[in-house]
Amino acid sequence: MNQGNAAPDERVGAARWRAIVDAAVDGIIVIDAHGIVEAINASALRMFGYNESESLGQNVKLLMPEPDRSRHDGYIAHHLQTGERRIIGIGRAVTGRRKDGTTFPLHLSVGELDLDGEKHFTGILHDLSRRTELEDRLREATALARLGEMAAVIAHEVKNPLAAVRGAIQVLGTRLPPSTSDAVIVKEIIARLDGLNDLIQDLLVFARPPKPKFAALDITAMLASIASLLKTDPAFPALEISITGSVPPIAGDANLLDIAFQNLLINAAQAMQGRGTIDVKCHADHDWQSVEIIDQGPGIPAEIRAELFRPFKTTKARGTGLGMATAKRLVELHGGQISVVCPPAGGTEITVRLPTTVSEG
Repeated sequence: MNQGNAAPDERVGAARWRAIVDAAVDGIIVIDAHGIVEAINASALRMFGYNESESLGQNVKLLMPEPDRSRHDGYIAHHLQTGERRIIGIGRAVTGRRKDGTTFPLHLSVGELDLDGEKHFTGILHDLSRRTELEDRLREATALARLGEMAAVIAHEVKNPLAAVRGAIQVLGTRLPPSTSDAVIVKEIIARLDGLNDLIQDLLVFARPPKPKFAALDITAMLASIASLLKTDPAFPALEISITGSVPPIAGDANLLDIAFQNLLINAAQAMQGRGTIDVKCHADHDWQSVEIIDQGPGIPAEIRAELFRPFKTTKARGTGLGMATAKRLVELHGGQISVVCPPAGGTEITVRLPTTVSEG
């Protein structure tokens, strides 16, 4: 608001009210009857990533994703014509859109006021991102607890009998001439049983991973060992893995991190259909060690990337959907982080960051 012609006391009062509004934790936005932003406080600017000059005088739908962005002017017009209140004085959960295009959950409360015979609306915005994140974590923890119970039952009731069945079929198979069709069928049955056993093992590792046993661990040497193993796999006949850089030893569990990096490298190799070069770049960053795994595959569509680390999500005909979820779980058990980026030119870049030291417990 222009205060150039206001009396000194009025300017002091306006400055005081502005300071109070800017100190509010929640976002506050005032719009006119046409949806034009007349005032916006500092919290709202931080929420949406705009500065004051970019938002004042603009239609408030700038801060909304579709379909609300296209419909908002109609909402105001409908209220002014009919007096019907769909959100005014009630409040509800909505979605906001930041300057960078990302969206986030909000609780919006709207008040209506008359100034000089004209309608104005005040919106109070509370960012629900933190609460939503905590709710998601609680749901995930509850689901993992139930999954762990189920995995324990499966391991006890299925895994041991499965091993006995496999052994019996293997004995029967040795009594058949290798060239007969029955011998081929027996071989296929054993392969299917091995696949089922692998699924159970993956489920156990994901749902009930053992507590990490921390010791000094050379990540670079571990990656070189996994690379050598993968290059001997007949499923990857023309695969090359280039490892550059190195990192100091970290405190980690060799068995668990070996599983995590195997899953990530196998995923990259499968994305390239076993042909081409996977670049693995290692570097240290203060108290963190980073490993970047870069493949030359087609990349991952955004809709799949959003659920990449959810268990049982897979695009493979015989995949379990636990590989990436397990890798993330094991990395996080070490206090680490994992992220995925797909450049416009193609390929996928997975970055694993691990702390040099881990506080146990």
